[in-house]
Amino acid sequence: MIERAEVVALLFNVSDIASSLAPIARPLGRTMAKKKLTEAERAEFKAERERMLVNAARTRELAERAQAKLDAKSSQQ
Repeated sequence: MIERAEVVALLFNVSDIASSLAPIARPLGRTMAKKKLTEAERAEFKAERERMLVNAARTRELAERAQAKLDAKSSQQ
């Protein structure tokens, strides 16, 4: 069975990814409007993107681990 802690960790990671999308959307909106980003905006964009990618990788790892547990349990039955 998937442990409660794993589900909670997955939810927090998904929440982190979702909250990272808003700051990324602002610079993209400026870029789409053909306005150049400032150095600070580029740095913020890069930091938020890196944070999102790390959280996405962690979420995938947790999901794969949970799926492996489910597969192992179903094969034992």
